[in-house]
Amino acid sequence: AILVQAHLSLLAAWRGAAFSGVAMAAAAAMAPMAPAGVRRGGQVARRAAAPFQKLALAAAIGAALLHAARRFGPSLLRRILCRAFRLAAPVPGRIRRIGGLTVPGGSADVKLSTLVYAREGGPAPTLLVRTPYGKHLIELMAYTLAAQGFNVVLQDTRGRYASSGAQSFAAFEDLDGVATMDWLGSQGFSWYDPDRVVMWGISYLGIVQWALAAGLERRRRTGESTGTGGTKAAAGRQGGQRLAAMAPTFSASRVHQAFFRDNAFALDFYIRYVHLQSSCNCFREQAFVLFELFMFELKLRHNVRNFLGIRALQQQMGIPQLFRYNPREKSRFWQRRDYSDALACAPPAFISAGWHDIFLEGALCDYEGIVKTQGPGHARLLVGPWHHLESILSPRAFCTLCRTSIDFLREKTGLAEVPDAAPAPVRLYIMGKRAHKGYWRDFSAWPPEEASEEPMFLGDGCLQGDGGLDAHPAMQAGESRMKYDPRDPTPSVGGRVFAPHLAGEREQSLMDRRSDVLRFDSAPLAAETTMVGRVRLRLYLRTSRPNFDVFAQLCDVHPDGRSFNICDAAFRRCGPAERARSSSQVPGLASPQASASGRAGGSSAHDPSAVVAVDITLSPTAKTMGAGHRLRLVVAGGAFPRFARHFGDVEQALEDEPLEVEPCTLTVLHSSPWTSTLWLPVLPSADVGRRRSPSAASRMRPARVVGRLSQGDASLRKVQSEAVVFE
Repeated sequence: AILVQAHLSLLAAWRGAAFSGVAMAAAAAMAPMAPAGVRRGGQVARRAAAPFQKLALAAAIGAALLHAARRFGPSLLRRILCRAFRLAAPVPGRIRRIGGLTVPGGSADVKLSTLVYAREGGPAPTLLVRTPYGKHLIELMAYTLAAQGFNVVLQDTRGRYASSGAQSFAAFEDLDGVATMDWLGSQGFSWYDPDRVVMWGISYLGIVQWALAAGLERRRRTGESTGTGGTKAAAGRQGGQRLAAMAPTFSASRVHQAFFRDNAFALDFYIRYVHLQSSCNCFREQAFVLFELFMFELKLRHNVRNFLGIRALQQQMGIPQLFRYNPREKSRFWQRRDYSDALACAPPAFISAGWHDIFLEGALCDYEGIVKTQGPGHARLLVGPWHHLESILSPRAFCTLCRTSIDFLREKTGLAEVPDAAPAPVRLYIMGKRAHKGYWRDFSAWPPEEASEEPMFLGDGCLQGDGGLDAHPAMQAGESRMKYDPRDPTPSVGGRVFAPHLAGEREQSLMDRRSDVLRFDSAPLAAETTMVGRVRLRLYLRTSRPNFDVFAQLCDVHPDGRSFNICDAAFRRCGPAERARSSSQVPGLASPQASASGRAGGSSAHDPSAVVAVDITLSPTAKTMGAGHRLRLVVAGGAFPRFARHFGDVEQALEDEPLEVEPCTLTVLHSSPWTSTLWLPVLPSADVGRRRSPSAASRMRPARVVGRLSQGDASLRKVQSEAVVFE
């Protein structure tokens, strides 16, 4: 009986899992039929054969699993992966991996390493993913997307991993993307459908989508092929290529906006991103990336305050220089990385962002640009309560972003049925008591048409609602003053930074203990209030230095006294980058024409008594504050190391040591006629009292004309954050 059981078990291991049950049943049936002597002798034999019996049983189980994996494994794995990423059910069909492909890039010396997950059975939609972080790192995700019905093409960008060429951050991605499209169309692949090519990706993987759309449009306008070349007829066919759809996630068409916010340099994002790019450029480095990031974080905390110049800090941290300090968006460097001309010709796009994302403002501007040029139904917008790295580190955030964008691409390529009722073009997450304790809400447009601007006037440590100056005697106090010292800069807490342990909504007790910040608190809210849109602030300032920084942050103060950041913005008053000038000499704004152009009309000494009006647009937000909560506006002279500190001198070349380091005293005026005002985009609610109509709110908006104001001192100047940049 033992021998028969072992024989049948080995037979099951050879033939498959179907015989394993037969083997066990036969052995159990034969054992009682043997004579008594044989049974007694068989007990010794069984003990001796026990190891072999277990080995045979293990072989049978292993063979059964192998047979099941070959028979049902691929479909089972796809179901598990699609369920794990919360995607739709997989599309039946075989998928094969094609590796070792080399695609000619947009330059002669560039070869782009590429691999494909192709579906068998005829042409299917192709999903193109171009990444600087290593294509093998996302192969599992590529296989999952292939299970959704796409042919997935993975490619390393130039100068990264297996691709050749010199790495140039965000430049030439249009040329390489167009060359890849040309190469795919010229190979004659049986699985490739040139009319159904889509793109998907997060962060840099979204920037290259805008680059490809812009590159195709630029070639169509010029009529010249920038790809692999060929005959004129072939060039004409290639020139007609277009993307069927795209899903840029946590990205923007203008790279400049990630590094500069109203002339303020995003130092934290620059340092961390350059280190990530330079320390992770091969598979061996990927294995130790977490340890490397941990050690870099310790080193950055120790050194970031000890070096005044960025070049010295980079040398100490051992990271290369990505670019020289250059805040001018119209310069050649940033124009080479500007793909906003794709907005007028972009394919149907699904744009995703987070309220604390680095690319939030850029993504919303991209959506508004598409709606303006191509109509409201051409793109969709999704904004959640996430920061940048949360899009890949949070399973819930990643699955939500992946499911919504992939479903959109499947609809546009015919892989899924288009719903009878068109979905709302804008879906926003309204943050609640905490950032992730809110709800989703659909809107017909961005900014929401339902929101109206509610003014709140700054007083002596307070924020007063509508009702006029006479209704608020506390506002007649006049001014509030603070002193910013660049050697002990005001820290940044939370917000749109490139560090998962520091970004997003954070408790602001550290800021509340600082003496170099001004706080303006409102009275406790009588009812629940929801604001959705862009918060705007106008400050009337007197400053002791001609050049300065202003950082404004809006916070939600809970009844227990804790405050959490909602949105913020930074503004830098710039002077000319000229070392020979003394910091006491600034361009004189002798006329409205000179101030509008932002160029020097002469030189004059700085007058500390002059009043400067500064308009700041805070980052967009969507927040519901409960009854009993208070609003708090925080005004500071900087937010370090999120933004590079201002040293009080004229010269703004941050790479080198400053010529002089001087503190700056900022005085915020809040008495007539210089009434500093905060505008909140509030949604109407039955629980809240009278709401200002949109037309009435528009009359409360500050004037957009740059020039001399009609009231006050003759030396009054206005600095507008989005217009004036001194050369």
